Amino acid sequence: MSFLENNRMLLVVISTSLLFSSFPVQNQNAPLENDISDPFHSESTEIAPIQGHTFLNFSGPISHSSTINATWFAEVEVLESYGTELLDNRSLGILGQIDSILGNSDGWVDSNESAEFADLVHSARNWTDAHSGGCCSFDYTRMEVSGDKDLTVDPPEPGPVNRSGGYWGWTESANLSGISDGRILRLIDLPRVGAIIEEVPIRIGLPDGWEFKFSPMSEIINGNPRNFTVNRSEAPVAYDIRITIGENMPPTISASRFSSSTSISLNMTSSFSASCNDSPLDSPKIQWDIIREEEVVYNHENPWFEITPSEIGFSHGDVLSVNATCVDFHGATSHWNENSIIDGINPNWFGTISSNGTSEGSIDIHKDVIEVPAGTNLQFSINGTDDSMLPVFLEMFTNISEGWRQFGMFQHKFHFTAIQGNEVNGAHLGLNERHFERNPTEIAVVLLVTDDSGNSVMKEWVVIVLDANPPTVIPRLFSNDVEIEFDDEAHEGDELRLDLSHSFDDLDSISDVLWSVWVDGEQLILEANWTESESVLLPMLSKGSHEIVVNSTDSKGNSNEEVIHIEILPKRGAHISVIESTLSEGAQIGSMATLTVIVQNDGTDEAFARVCLSDICGRWTEQPFAASLESGPATRTIEFQFEIDNESVENLSLHWDSASAGTNGVIPLQASIEVGNGNSGTSLLVILGLVALLATAYYIRRTNLSE
Repeated sequence: MSFLENNRMLLVVISTSLLFSSFPVQNQNAPLENDISDPFHSESTEIAPIQGHTFLNFSGPISHSSTINATWFAEVEVLESYGTELLDNRSLGILGQIDSILGNSDGWVDSNESAEFADLVHSARNWTDAHSGGCCSFDYTRMEVSGDKDLTVDPPEPGPVNRSGGYWGWTESANLSGISDGRILRLIDLPRVGAIIEEVPIRIGLPDGWEFKFSPMSEIINGNPRNFTVNRSEAPVAYDIRITIGENMPPTISASRFSSSTSISLNMTSSFSASCNDSPLDSPKIQWDIIREEEVVYNHENPWFEITPSEIGFSHGDVLSVNATCVDFHGATSHWNENSIIDGINPNWFGTISSNGTSEGSIDIHKDVIEVPAGTNLQFSINGTDDSMLPVFLEMFTNISEGWRQFGMFQHKFHFTAIQGNEVNGAHLGLNERHFERNPTEIAVVLLVTDDSGNSVMKEWVVIVLDANPPTVIPRLFSNDVEIEFDDEAHEGDELRLDLSHSFDDLDSISDVLWSVWVDGEQLILEANWTESESVLLPMLSKGSHEIVVNSTDSKGNSNEEVIHIEILPKRGAHISVIESTLSEGAQIGSMATLTVIVQNDGTDEAFARVCLSDICGRWTEQPFAASLESGPATRTIEFQFEIDNESVENLSLHWDSASAGTNGVIPLQASIEVGNGNSGTSLLVILGLVALLATAYYIRRTNLSE
């Protein structure tokens, strides 16, 4: 058996479902590579290697459990540079495959070689199973060829192998038949295994009254519900493309009106919108009819529209009928209807305004401008009525804060507190800006009364907030031009200054505010202007607690008294003095003596101290010592031992050092001893005193006796 005969037998055995595969068949759920510049292509991707179209038309009715008839037509063209799986070495292109496998490899495709290839194609496309032929299955059953199938093959023309731009292909048509099952919905399955026939779009036509319902691959399907195209080459996986079809049903419609009230305002715009749901490939039309007394006065075709009843001839009390009709591709319709009464009469309202919840604070509600002191609580008691007896909605808006809004129905009490706004003086402003004169805050108030149909009336007020707030006192304390705290940084002897420059009045210029200051009940300034009171020098204050009172009064008589407590600490630095120094009793030349020194620190900075004799010094005190407000001056007792070698002890001194104050010092000390026969100077003085006392007594006695 020749090589050619072996090859032909092999081709007959190949399953037709794999014939003319344009790509290697993937795993069932693997992505399909749709890049035509794979190793089997030799042409630019700008030229489609496979072109054509296929049609599947269901010509007769589709019934339950019955025979289904359809017609199939395919026309396919393939570039000659594109290889086929019918022959080996696809990378050679179809001309190279024919010349090397069916021919004599002479670089030329002759007429015999071309005809032999045409026979191979005839054998491969000689299918009766429509699914294996690249067409379809119906209701899980493969459709079969009914009668003869027409097949025309256009093989490559004779010529050189190295040419480009030529096409070969085939055209086929057949009548198909299948069996439907007993379900309501029908299933069409299109194979997607990588065959050439799948690379061209397939157009599916359905009988009258049938339409596309659903497909998981709906993104590759376009057209209308009855005639649609499936682009199988764009399918992302190698798997059957399932399409659900069914008999057409009228579309579903949903519609609404804004606003959704029971009646419609005569002079306000009302909007209507509708949506229709049908086949994914259908875009139903929505038609609107506006009817008055059974006569269409307005129509529109769009998913939504707006109308103003007064502009199309309606009057108060008329009935406005709105009909929406949804029409699908097949002409099936569904309807929506609404009848509404036209309301052309505005609602009414009445009410009262009171301040601070008392009847004595009643305010004329008809005034357009209302003046109230700052801090006043305003209450608007509003009642709304309408001749329709339907709900009346009450809304109040103000510019007190962004989005301030209150709601009510029929009757409601609106309330707010009238306060000065951000436009007046405050701590948020710079020092200069907060001292200017400001206008009082004006609060805009709007009442909106709306009936059920949307008719509304509005009332506006302006609330002027009068000056009722005293000045704001912001005191600061300075010591030697440095700001300090009131409670723990002022010291005895400091030059203290009370600074009021950060203070302000909400409306008055700072120059219109009067100031008074007392320190511990003693008046410093009385009703002084800003020049005198912006910075006030305080008297020297002793250590301890003190009270400063600042009174401020604006031009409207609003007064504020600020009480400031200040603590004065002992003097700054270290202030060291020797309170007492004594030698131990019985001290003699040549013996050891103990000098006891009591030292005192009147300052708040800690210090250490020690006693020195010339260059010989004792140890520093173990702990530093400093005065405090609670304990007063701090004292330490220091003992220093040394050997006496002279009657007068010279070069004896107290050394002290304060690191926190950055100071130190030396205080001379005096000490001496009395020289005698073992008696101290003190004993001698006692004896002399006794002798003088006895002499005086003797003299007085003699004087009395002589008298």
